[in-house]
Amino acid sequence: MKKLHYLCFLMLISLVFTACTATGNNSVPSLPQSSQETPAEDSSAQSAQEPSEQPVDHKEEQSKTESQADAPEEPVSMNGEYPISPADYQKLLGKGMDVDWSKTNQGRKYYNTQAAIDFSEAGISHVRIRIADKATDDLLEGLDRQIEDCLANGIIPVIAYQADEFKNDPSEENIQEVVDWWTKVAKRYQDTSYLLSFDLLIESTDALNKQPDKLNEIYEQLVTEIRKTNPNRIIMISPRLRSDAAYLHELEIPTDHNDYLMAEWHFYAAGPSKTNDRKLWTTGTEQERSLIDEKIQLALEWQQETGIPTWVGAWMPGNYNDGNDYTIEEQVVFSSYMTQQLTNAGIPFAVNSDTKFYDRKSNKWIPTMMPVFDCIYS
Repeated sequence: MKKLHYLCFLMLISLVFTACTATGNNSVPSLPQSSQETPAEDSSAQSAQEPSEQPVDHKEEQSKTESQADAPEEPVSMNGEYPISPADYQKLLGKGMDVDWSKTNQGRKYYNTQAAIDFSEAGISHVRIRIADKATDDLLEGLDRQIEDCLANGIIPVIAYQADEFKNDPSEENIQEVVDWWTKVAKRYQDTSYLLSFDLLIESTDALNKQPDKLNEIYEQLVTEIRKTNPNRIIMISPRLRSDAAYLHELEIPTDHNDYLMAEWHFYAAGPSKTNDRKLWTTGTEQERSLIDEKIQLALEWQQETGIPTWVGAWMPGNYNDGNDYTIEEQVVFSSYMTQQLTNAGIPFAVNSDTKFYDRKSNKWIPTMMPVFDCIYS
């Protein structure tokens, strides 16, 4: 009997031990399983250790970081402290105006700082200061003031030289006179803001049109000389036949251009015409619009081939100097199309000229011209 009791006791002990062992074996795998099924409480820690588990948030942040790193820099600031690339300068030029501030006796007489202030407030971003005369001290002192006023009021000044004697007779003697003119001007402004640029020649006309080799010769000499004092300033060259874009391909790039070179071209500088087939504009027919589009396309193709940015140094909304027979409404239609097409192409331009829109004696905008002005600069 005692043996039976003893056997029963041993069997009971064995059953308890087996049950405990089974329970212990079942509890071991349950811990990691429970950890996988309840991630919410530790989502931040898991995300930090295993970023691939949370692709949306981390990829978005990574994308933002890469975008900021790869994003192009903002266009160069308006202080002009450092050299400006031609591509940036092209963007900065925007919509400008040709001015006679230094070109004529009346322009020099009536220029005052208020003009620069008024131009800036009206949305004019650059002025092409045209000069016809020799670089005398009086002329340069007036030019000093105009450049200073422009820079103080956020306007980019472009000096453009007419060089009439050279264009009428492209002799070696006259080439040297132009070289001397630019040598003097370049030296005077060598420490001026890089926003100032040099437009070497206003329209190749007259005898020079028949001698494109002389045009390239003078550009080579001018750029070489200017680079001695202004190694990183923007210099502009222009093609023959009144700066026609169709002749951009004839230009030989000056040896010392130093990657700070642009090309100036223009069309309709004396306005459209109701009879001249080369610049015909009546109501803005498809054929008339195509005349504008074709020139723009030529400039864009040349830019692409050479990598040299261009800009339009002059176009006129009406034929002010030749009949002035376009109504204000007709000028608005023409100007709207011209402005839109050049803007779409990314080509800056200067409108010809200040005296048609601004009364320099009273420092007032001419009221009758404001519809034309607004459609261009607004």
